[in-house]
Amino acid sequence: MDQYFYSTRIYDDFIILPEDEAHHALKVLRKKIGDKITVVDGKGGVYESTFENVNTLNCKLKIIHKNQNIEFPKHSIHIGISPPKSHDRLEWFIEKSVEIGIQEISFILTDNSERKNVKLNRILKRTISSMKQSLKALMPKINDIEPVKKFMENCSNSEKFIAHLGEEERNHLIKIAPTQGDYCILIGPEGDFSDSEIKKSQKFGFSQVTLGDNRLRTETAGVAACHILNLVNEK
Repeated sequence: MDQYFYSTRIYDDFIILPEDEAHHALKVLRKKIGDKITVVDGKGGVYESTFENVNTLNCKLKIIHKNQNIEFPKHSIHIGISPPKSHDRLEWFIEKSVEIGIQEISFILTDNSERKNVKLNRILKRTISSMKQSLKALMPKINDIEPVKKFMENCSNSEKFIAHLGEEERNHLIKIAPTQGDYCILIGPEGDFSDSEIKKSQKFGFSQVTLGDNRLRTETAGVAACHILNLVNEK
């Protein structure tokens, strides 16, 4: 079975594996000197390499081939999400959105947010794990939590949406999102965005959208939005 390993210590002709990656390769998978593995750097680089030693503290690999012909999506998905109360559910969203395909994730603090902070180290570990599991070479950018109003002011994506539970008529995201877009979609907390936040989003060019008739949990809505925008670009 194909399996990716991750390292940021990549040089001209060799790689140093992090201790946790080396431990898994050497102690769990029982790799030996000369065995081949595939390493990604999270920036799009894919490296076929062989083990030069079996030292978990300083595991050195020789690069035998670099894949430079990887095709990346012509669209970009950025989701700004209010973290749910359960950090496990937040990590579930991270895992599934990375598997489906996402380029950037931001955490937003709203008037009705249940959680005021996120555990970035845990989130980054889950992001790397999901990237490797889904055989991707590009790791999404992860941004720390900030007030939603500040986020909206600084958002530079060209296609801006906000998923809203209001009773007014709204377009379904799949009907109005253009192909090959540079998207940002805001996902609110269980209590939804406040009226003032909705008005603020309009001021900064966010279009109100629905993700369907069903009422979704925050993390489910995030995954649904990610899936819809990828579907738009598969049609």
